[in-house]
Amino acid sequence: MTIAHIKTAHRSHYPNPIRFQRGEPLTLGRRDDEYPGWVWTTTTDGNEGWAPLGLMNEAENGRSAIATEDYSARELNTETGERVTLLREMNNWAWVEREGGEQGWVPVTTLAY
Repeated sequence: MTIAHIKTAHRSHYPNPIRFQRGEPLTLGRRDDEYPGWVWTTTTDGNEGWAPLGLMNEAENGRSAIATEDYSARELNTETGERVTLLREMNNWAWVEREGGEQGWVPVTTLAY
């Protein structure tokens, strides 16, 4: 496991993060220009948010997909100097765990290794 420190604080702009489970059908929207590999996704419960294309099998029409893994779009609000453990990295975002066990996404650019 890689230990990192937060070099730049991060604040989530999405208070109701989407979640989906493997096998769930998804509706796809626009692609993210700032973070390629992410797509605006609508889940079966109608919630919307960003999700990585790498966790879904996209249909040929590009407007729907099936989830290949469980996923949560939960982002962590972090403070400069915090210590976190890197658990996964996808498309310039990192899934991290802070001391105390709380997990979520932060932009890779906010981390110092």
